[in-house]
Amino acid sequence: VQSISQNLPDLSLKRQGTIKRQQNIIQLFLGLFFWMQLLLILLALTLIVLIFPGTRRYTYFFFGQSIIIPLIWMSANIADKFSNLLIDFYLNRWAKNAQLINPNSNRYTLRVSTYSNALKSGTSFLFITIATVGTVAFLGINLTILASAGGVAFVFAFLSRNVVEDMLNGILILWTDRYAIGDVIQIGNISGFVENMNIYITQIRGGGGRLVTIPNGKISIVENLTKDWSRFEFKIEIAYDADVRKALNIINQVSEEIQNDPTWKDKIIEPASILGVDSISHQGILIQVWIKTQAMQQWAVGREYRLRVKEAFEAAGIALGVPHQEVRYQAHQSMQSMNN
Repeated sequence: VQSISQNLPDLSLKRQGTIKRQQNIIQLFLGLFFWMQLLLILLALTLIVLIFPGTRRYTYFFFGQSIIIPLIWMSANIADKFSNLLIDFYLNRWAKNAQLINPNSNRYTLRVSTYSNALKSGTSFLFITIATVGTVAFLGINLTILASAGGVAFVFAFLSRNVVEDMLNGILILWTDRYAIGDVIQIGNISGFVENMNIYITQIRGGGGRLVTIPNGKISIVENLTKDWSRFEFKIEIAYDADVRKALNIINQVSEEIQNDPTWKDKIIEPASILGVDSISHQGILIQVWIKTQAMQQWAVGREYRLRVKEAFEAAGIALGVPHQEVRYQAHQSMQSMNN
């Protein structure tokens, strides 16, 4: 079981590479099929225009508008699909080489998935831009005239400033590996599962299924709860008059039991760190424990650990802390004299 669990990251990386390769090939052939159908339809329309004498003089114009422009966009689309193949191929090769350094880490699988989406969105934007410029140039539209329009220039400058800001920060996020698709992160007061990410935006699936979209330019401080490994922080308050050493022994025993359990031992990286008595107050005595787990396993380990500690405390008769309040009543001296 242990050898299988150690090979899981490598198996996951290979499976992900195979799936992405198949998807890219299918998308490439579907794109070719679509554009071939469109070209055949346009060629048929061109022949129809050529056949009738009344429309024959428009054949060249129709051919140029309906054939050359689709050819421009078809070439850009095919180049984009082919670049997707190259991106996934080189990312997979990079991840396999990096996996040899840290074979037990699943981090490279997440990074490949994240980088793949980001680079594909970037190349798609590049090829769309090239196709747009090619179409405008073929139609004979002067770009300097469009640029000289004050309103158009202002809107373009404003949008490009935001886009460039988002893109640069997105590149930095990817370069420094702050988070990846599949991580659980917190940005300000927004937390959740990173469902999608590219160089422009990050989408987080939060509580209640809400999907929050954040421009990368607005992201500064990020708390990553699942990068490389995670930690479950357990706090429990026992009654003030409870036997503290007995409670600590029970917690230590539960920690050893869950770590030796075949169901949970692969999810726990290190023995539990029992920090001991963390505070003493009128509510009781606070005991704190840290357990280092595999990434994203802290919640499952935490639920099982709480259950076992609760059952063990009940069996040993250790009560939980309850807030105490003391009320004192003192009669006023004048009231006492009146009674006398």
